[in-house]
Amino acid sequence: MNPRIFIGSSVDSLPIVQQVSDLLSDVGDCVLWTNAFAQNKSNLDSLVRQTKLSDFSILIATKDDILLKKENLQVVARDNIIFEFGLFLGAGGINRTFMLAEDGIDLPSDLDGIALARFTLEPGKYNSLETRCNEIKQNIANVDKGSDLGLLPSTALAIGYYYNFIKKVCEEIHHTNKILSGEKENAKEINVKDFKFHIIIPGNLDDNGIEDFRLLYYKRNNFNNGTTGTLATKRGYPFVFKLDPSEQEKDNKIIQLYDLPSTLNTIVEALKVFMPKVQVGESDEVEHLEKRELNNFGKVLKYLISKNVATKNFVSVIENVGLDD
Repeated sequence: MNPRIFIGSSVDSLPIVQQVSDLLSDVGDCVLWTNAFAQNKSNLDSLVRQTKLSDFSILIATKDDILLKKENLQVVARDNIIFEFGLFLGAGGINRTFMLAEDGIDLPSDLDGIALARFTLEPGKYNSLETRCNEIKQNIANVDKGSDLGLLPSTALAIGYYYNFIKKVCEEIHHTNKILSGEKENAKEINVKDFKFHIIIPGNLDDNGIEDFRLLYYKRNNFNNGTTGTLATKRGYPFVFKLDPSEQEKDNKIIQLYDLPSTLNTIVEALKVFMPKVQVGESDEVEHLEKRELNNFGKVLKYLISKNVATKNFVSVIENVGLDD
């Protein structure tokens, strides 16, 4: 999934906006400010909406105005660009908000000492627009590898799901070398020589979360219900599993375990609050946020899984799954 990059500027700098968009098109989907303002909404409403939708933002400060400051004339950016930089900075954070500032421009003293991307339109210079955009591209690529604790819940959900479920399941199976199959008094103990635990993340979410998808996906794959534990210790953490036919008669079987995290339902409920629907029908903006959160959930899980010996070689995350996969 490509990150969404908002690019803002003054009207006079629209040619620069287009240049920046062209230079960044291979690392993200650029949204120009000229396409960001909704009909019958205030400019502030539209900008706040963009802060919610954007993964990164770039504000371009160019020599548009002259300001008399302490009896000196200063070349400055339009005040709305400074305001918008602060707005996006507050929403997205310092690692996801960039200012491209034209050489020689005077900026607010709060920005003193900060290494901003100052540029010149003269080609071939060390600080040419292309050079500065390449630096921003590298920053975007580096930041996009990680995850932030943002307004939406996917990072926290993934951390909780990992520590409260995945890690505990793996540790218990490593300890007992067994799982239980079946329900209550009919539970059957199965010896486990080795296992693979597959975490299934759907490509999209329904209005009511993942429950219908989980029911149909499990049914189509003929999964068996299972839990951790032994007949002596009783039942533990639930999951579904499948045995390869070649493994059926072995005493120490290789088990394929599966889980579709019900905690993903929280993303749906959070989106209803974060970006409420105002009409019936699909919304590209809500779909973008949904995919961003699902992608982030998987990214955080894979990182956590890779950092613990109990899960590293035993758990995989399968993303963008459909009913026919």
